[in-house]
Formats: sequence, C-alpha cells, structure tokens
Amino acid sequence: MAFSINTNNSSMAALESLRMTAADLAKTEKQVATGLAVGSAADNPAIYAIAQQMNGNISGLAAVSSSLSFGAQVVSTAASASSNIISTLQTLQNSVTTAGQTGIDNPTMQTQVANALNQINTYARNSTFNGINLLTTAADAGATVTSNKVAIVDGLQGSTLNVVNQAVTAGGVSTTSLTDALGLTVSMTGGETVIPNGTAATGQVKQTILTAGASGVNIGLTSGLVQASFANASNVMLTNGDGTTTTFEFDAAGTAPVAANTATNKTIVVTVNNATETSNKMIGDLVNAMNSNGYNAVTQSNGSVNVTGKGMTGSTSTVTGISAGTTLATGTAVITTLQSAILRMTGISSTLGNATQQITGMQTFTADLSDSLTSGVGALTDADLSAASAKLTSLQTKQSLAIQSLSIANSQSQSILSLFR
Repeated sequence: MAFSINTNNSSMAALESLRMTAADLAKTEKQVATGLAVGSAADNPAIYAIAQQMNGNISGLAAVSSSLSFGAQVVSTAASASSNIISTLQTLQNSVTTAGQTGIDNPTMQTQVANALNQINTYARNSTFNGINLLTTAADAGATVTSNKVAIVDGLQGSTLNVVNQAVTAGGVSTTSLTDALGLTVSMTGGETVIPNGTAATGQVKQTILTAGASGVNIGLTSGLVQASFANASNVMLTNGDGTTTTFEFDAAGTAPVAANTATNKTIVVTVNNATETSNKMIGDLVNAMNSNGYNAVTQSNGSVNVTGKGMTGSTSTVTGISAGTTLATGTAVITTLQSAILRMTGISSTLGNATQQITGMQTFTADLSDSLTSGVGALTDADLSAASAKLTSLQTKQSLAIQSLSIANSQSQSILSLFR
C-alpha cells in the first residue's frame, strides 16, 4: 500500500461514513422532536400530498361541526317554545270545555283566551336565537328577527339542511303572528294588523275563538259516499262570513276544470285518485286542503268533519255522500278551532323534532368521520417513536465510531514523518 500525504483514502471513506451517519441522525432527531415520519414534502411527496388533503377535510369538518352546533341551538330554541305553546293550547282547551260545562261567564273566559293567545305569541317572539326565529315573523317580533330560516352546512361539499319558519304563511295568506298561522286570530282578508279578540276593521270579518259569533259547520258523510263520488269537478263549497266562498274542487284525473278565482270565490284544487284511493283517504285530502287554506278542519270519530274559520256561515256539496254542513254550536266551534290549532302546532313541533334528529345524526357522523380522518393522517405521517428511539441510539454510536475512525485515518499521514528521521 502506497503512502501519500495528498490522497488519504481511509480518511475520505471515514468522512463519507460520518456524513451519512450525521444526515440519518439529523432525520431521526427531527422525527423524535416532531413525532412525524413525514413532516414535509421532502420526506415523502406522495404521502405528504395525501395527508394535506385529508387535513383539509378535517378542517372542513370542523366548520361543518360548528354550523351543526349553531343550527341545533336555533332549532332547540324553537322546539322548546313549541312545547310550551302546545301546553298552553291544551290548557286553554280544557278551560273552554270546562266553561261550557259549568257556565263560567263569557267575559271572564274571553279574558283568559286573550291572555293565552298573547302568551302563545310571546313564546314565539322570544324563541329568537341570534336573529333567527322559526315561529314568527319580523312583523310580529320586531327588529330582533333578521331571518326566518336557518341554513345548516351539513357536508364537506357545502350541502345544507334548511329549516324554515313554520308560521310565515297560513292558508296562502301572509300572517303576522303565530296565532294567525294557527288559525286563532287571523282575519278574513289577511295582511292587516290583528288584535286577539279585538274589533276588526270595517268590512273585515275577524276570526275569534270565543265570542257569541263563533261559528262553524259539521260536514256529514252518508252511506252513499264511495270512491266514484269524487268525480272530476265535484266540490265542497264553504261560505264565509263576508259573503265570499271557497270552493274545494276534486281533480280525479288531472283534467278537472278549475273554476276561475273571482272577487267572491277562491277555488282550491284537491288532487285525488278515485280508482286506487279509499274514500277516507280522499276525505283526508280535503281536510288537509282546508287546514292549508285558512280553515280549521278536524275529523270526528263518526267520520264527519267539523270546520271553523273566516266567520263561516255554511257549506254545500256536489259530492254524492257528502252532505251540506249543519251549524255547529258555539262551544263546539271553539273547541274545533282549538283542536285544529293543537294539531297544527303538533305538526310544527314534529317538523322541528325531525330537524333535531337530522342535526344530531349529522353531528355524530361528522365527529366519527373527523376521528377516522385524523387516525388516517396519523397512520400515514406519524413516526414510530420506539423504533426512532432505537435508531437514534444506534446512529449516535455509529457517529462516535465514525469520528474515531476518521481520527485514526487522519493520523496515518503523521506516520510518514517517521520514515524521514
């Protein structure tokens, strides 16, 4: 072996080994310090890109979770008020029924009714959460209400669950308060300011639920009612307190001629299938149409239908088996109106309950998905610290040996001096 002071191959080999060991040691120390095996694109470009996409989804899910939490509070506030409103209506029905049995004087009962209606509207107005109210309008609650719906982001792609106001319209007529939407205080033409049990403006018929003028009809059914009775253009017509009529016209095949709406008549089409649907089902469609158009319709145990609202004075029918209406006693009319209001409010409560279930389900799913993505990112990028610890010890030992080896290689050139002594 030739000795040279210009080229020391042993030293170069030792130095290269030391450099490689130092690089591995630095990488391992970084893993131990950060806990990440892939902390940058330089560590592993493909895995780093996948991990960053997953981290983006995790951040998106955090935003979804926040939106769901906010929406849950809005719906919960409305649902809580809804429960109190139903309880108030049930108490009022009990009081009205008791008054009919015990003869409590009418003015006293009217005061109780007025207080109950005001309480219902107060519950609705106070169910505002961060400017959103699902039970009444800004016209009723004032400037505190800035929105009548909540759009809840429930997916990473921006999909939304919309929960809308439950009392913006009633029977196709704009309403002011929740008691309007429940058919308790709405006046004949709609849109005007209404005071519970107050005096209507000239030319308007005011719906009240406890006055000497409280009215309604019972629409009876006879044995002649069969599926074929619901022929095209057959109808049930309600006569309102101001002399106008509302015609509920059956459309059995999509071809029923619809009577033109006029100043004195409004026609509502009730779509049925008299070949496949039962008579009870089609009567149910009629009841739903009435309740959706400003009336209070309740099916009785004998199959007949009690209808109140808009100062009704009577009804006629061209449907074989559906008789003309007979006037309801005042007490029965009042109770029918309250029963219908309770049914409507129960429907509102059910809608809010369904929304709550959807939100709760999405919250659970979002949390589980976020946890799964977090685990996935960890599996891709986290360092095995037990292995890193062992490797760190090994590399530190290798580094010490490499330094010692380099020291020995460097000392070889010194031995050449002995040859010249």
